[in-house]
Amino acid sequence: MREPYGWAIAVDHCDGQYAGRSFLRGSGSRAARDQVHAALRAGQGTPFRIYDGDGRLDYEGTIVVPPGAEGGALWFTPKDWAAADTGSAEIRYLNADTGAWEPL
Repeated sequence: MREPYGWAIAVDHCDGQYAGRSFLRGSGSRAARDQVHAALRAGQGTPFRIYDGDGRLDYEGTIVVPPGAEGGALWFTPKDWAAADTGSAEIRYLNADTGAWEPL
């Protein structure tokens, strides 16, 4: 059983249809899923940006993963989701220490 995690799209630079939408994945208790959803609604989590194959910014959002999963395979899931829609080729995360957007 995978703990719940999710991401939210804050800005959709393509056509706007996903702006404000949250995506929950994983399983676990309803309370755990509600906690992830509440964190996403509050804008908590790690900021990311998704770019298409031409380097155009498609989406901006945040992701919330279980403790210890930061920077791991779950961080690819927003890009994988967007790949079918926009041909996204890269996801970058904000490094809180440097303020730089770093590719994963």
